[in-house]
Amino acid sequence: MHAWEAIQKTLNHIEEHLGEEIHIEELAETAVLSLFYYQRLFTRLVKTSVRDYIKLRRLAKSLTMLRDKENRIIDIAMEYGFGSHVTFTRAFKETYGITPSQYRDKPIGLQNFDKPDLLLG
Repeated sequence: MHAWEAIQKTLNHIEEHLGEEIHIEELAETAVLSLFYYQRLFTRLVKTSVRDYIKLRRLAKSLTMLRDKENRIIDIAMEYGFGSHVTFTRAFKETYGITPSQYRDKPIGLQNFDKPDLLLG
């Protein structure tokens, strides 16, 4: 298996388990790489760290749910693996510059961090 195929396999795993606790050690095992090499290769190919990637994907997925005012922010936070409303709000504001409540009140175009497809080159 090529290195990029191993990373793509873990990207798929992350996508399928966004709402769960994801351990980088398990991702490295899935890729059949050492923890150190996995993290280095991931950052090189995806252009961000594993931890940041997971956070950005969770936030990107939360945007759709935030548009529906029936969904409580705490429920969205829990759905996407954030431990609390505060943690979710902090991560959201750091990434997008506004709070989830502000986004919900006035949805604006935000950068939606899409899952890369390394198989396309």
